[in-house]
Parts: sequence; C-alpha cells; structure tokens
Amino acid sequence: MLNENIFYLDAKNRIVDFLNDNFDDFPIKLQNRFLNFFPKMVNYEEEGAKYRPRLLFTNDIDKIMRSLPSPSKIELFRDTNEHMFASRLKALVPFTKHDWCIYINSGEIGVSYGIFKNINSIKEEGLEDIIFKSQYLRDRDEKVFGIYAYPENAWAITMKSIKGNEINVNFALDIKVVNDLDEEINEFVEASFSKLKASTKKANEVKTMYKNIFKNVVRNIHGTICVVVDKDYPTSEHRDDFLEDGIWLKEPISFSKLYIQGQHNVEPKLTAIANVFMSMLELDGITVVDNAGNILAYNVFVEANLRTSGGVIGGARKRAAYTIINSRKKLIIGVYFQSHDGEMFYAPLKK
Repeated sequence: MLNENIFYLDAKNRIVDFLNDNFDDFPIKLQNRFLNFFPKMVNYEEEGAKYRPRLLFTNDIDKIMRSLPSPSKIELFRDTNEHMFASRLKALVPFTKHDWCIYINSGEIGVSYGIFKNINSIKEEGLEDIIFKSQYLRDRDEKVFGIYAYPENAWAITMKSIKGNEINVNFALDIKVVNDLDEEINEFVEASFSKLKASTKKANEVKTMYKNIFKNVVRNIHGTICVVVDKDYPTSEHRDDFLEDGIWLKEPISFSKLYIQGQHNVEPKLTAIANVFMSMLELDGITVVDNAGNILAYNVFVEANLRTSGGVIGGARKRAAYTIINSRKKLIIGVYFQSHDGEMFYAPLKK
C-alpha cells in the first residue's frame, strides 16, 4: 500500500527567504503566523463575503505614508507581541472591500495594525504604483522595509518589496498563470485608446484611469468579458448580428470626452461612470467598448460551442471569449477575459 505526503515546502522556504532578504530582523514568530494565514488569502471568506486582502508589512508605516501624496491611515490595534495576529486580521479584512490596505507595523515596541490608502483621483496612479516607484523610499531602503502581499487571483499570490524584488506563489497545478497582470491590462488599455484623439498628457491620464478601473475589476469581479471594437464599428441597425444579442446604448458613454472637456465637478462624474462601467462588467455577457474610449454595449451574448471556440475546454464565458478571438470579424480588435477563478488575459483577434 502506497502512503504519501506531499507538501508545498519549497514555496514556504522561498517565502521565508524573501521575507528575510527584504526585511531585516523580521520577527520569526510573526513570520510563522503570516505563513499560516498566507494560503487563506486567495479565497478568504468572512460571514459569507469573499475578500482578497492586501497586506503591507513594514517597520515604519509613517515613512511609508510620507511617500503618498494624499495619505489616510487609521490605526486600530497596538500589541506588545504578535500573538493576536490572526484575530487582528480577521477584524481588519472587511475594510479591504472598500480599497483599503492592511498594514502590520513591526518595531521595537511591538506590533501595530491598521488600514491605509491614498485618497487619490481615479485618473491618478494607484497606491502600490506610487509606493514602488517612490524615490523617497528607495533612498531609505536600508532603514525602511516594506513587503506588500496580495492575491493576484484565486490561485496565486504576489509579494513585492520596496527594494524592488518580487515573487509569485502559485497554488494551482494545471492553470496557466499570468505572471504579469499589469502587462495584460496595459495591452488591453492601449487597444482601447489606440484611436483616441487627445494630447499625450491627457491620453496618459485617461489610460491611467482605465487601468485603475480594471485593477479593481480583477480584485472585485469574479468574471467578465470586455470586447474592443474599432471606432467605426456600426452601433445602429447596420450592426453585424454577431454581437446583436445585447443592450446597445442609445448614446455611447465616453470617459475620455468627459475628462478631456474638463467639465465642472468632473471627478465625481468620472467616479460615478466608473461604477456604472464596473456594474456592466459584472453582469452576465459581454461589455463592448471601442478604441476611442467609448462604452457601447453590455449584456451581449454570442453563440459559443466547441467548434466556434476552437475546441477550448472551459466554462461558457471562456468559450465565448475564444469564439470571438477565432471569429476573424472585421472591426473587432480584441478580447479581455477574466474567469471566476481568476484566470485573465487580453488577446487580439486572430487574423
């Protein structure tokens, strides 16, 4: 009789090495409690609600906050040791649903816990982008340590340090891992604004806004398809019946027009429209945008089967994505796909 035990021991050792290499004197007992919590991050659930918490371990949260242009921090617990780690995180995780990040500050006087975020515009870079580009922190990387850990999806966790190092831990056995989620989003965003007419500065700000939206989509929406079409794609009765089955807007929604015109109170309007857009992406079916930054339709369906999807094995959403990719339809540019288990990619149409 065969009796085997199989462990992810190599992953544990690499995580410990990363912590020690990027955070001087990281407490051993705090490491052990973090390692116990680590596998739960990808599918954390509390009172029936699912979360993908982001954690920042640091020895100086105040200096981390100084690297942010509009910081907000709420300290909630301060302990003499790390014994309460699990219960502190249990109390803090629900706040991450509203885009707060949890910090764990380990210093000579004990461990403090709280939440923080950068109160920034939707068209400005997000929290992690600012931290990991901060020259202020790089100049202090011998004294200030920071390790940021977050779930990429339902089976992978990324850890970054302010020293510029990064590791990805994958719990899956047979699912393709997207090693650079940002690269996939960037490719999708570039396709979505390839025919936007605007100055370089304003175009970059609109693209940053789009990237922020889709980073939130990855964190908060469990599956979606967004199709990019050419700005000349017909949206009236002359539309190709391939994408006919859905709700086409009488008047396209234009993030870029609203922002570029610089209207009064543009920030609240951008945020409101971003929420509408995310609601569309969360619904069943496909959301359609064009390459000039307009939202055209949502709740769109295509007929998908093994033949039209090229024999791809997966759920209905994945078959629909590959049906579009394989369709070779004129004026359809590409497909952003995200599954309920976190697999995601952007793919241009096959020629």
